[in-house]
Amino acid sequence: MLNIRINLTINLKKVFAGGTVAFMLLSNLITPAYALTSVVKSVKAEKAITVSLTHLKVTTTQSNARKALASPHAKYFDAEATAFLTVYTKGWSVKEWNCLRYVWTKESHFNPKAHNKSSGAYGIAQFMPSTWGNYKVVKTENAQLQIKYGLRYILKRYGSVSDPNGACNAKAFWQKNNWY
Repeated sequence: MLNIRINLTINLKKVFAGGTVAFMLLSNLITPAYALTSVVKSVKAEKAITVSLTHLKVTTTQSNARKALASPHAKYFDAEATAFLTVYTKGWSVKEWNCLRYVWTKESHFNPKAHNKSSGAYGIAQFMPSTWGNYKVVKTENAQLQIKYGLRYILKRYGSVSDPNGACNAKAFWQKNNWY
């Protein structure tokens, strides 16, 4: 017959210390429900918007649109998508976007290299040579800069801080005159 004796020694200080550490870790991972609801209430959920563009459908929030425009890949975006993301980050409504889209589609189909040989108009917003000079901007093929300059032109000519409907005012003018 075999007689086996096992001695088990427990160091209570180590067990207590290990239990305390485990409890602290678990308490940080498992948050009480009341704490979660207060965090959720303090963070306002952004509303996502979906817009169909000529070549793609975009679903985004304002913060995601800002991140996309700030990314190094923004220079590869379609000009129409860049224009939408830009005006959406500025808080423009879908109605305003549709008005802007109408005007710039009629003018250039969002082509930053569009050139009207008879008038000399160039770019997405089809700036006349004098417009480039009057607004003290350099004629460029860069779609992001053209969008920035075009939005500035529309707000100065057709809108204001108190009347943010500049794009719809530009559309109404375009429909009467075939230019803006």
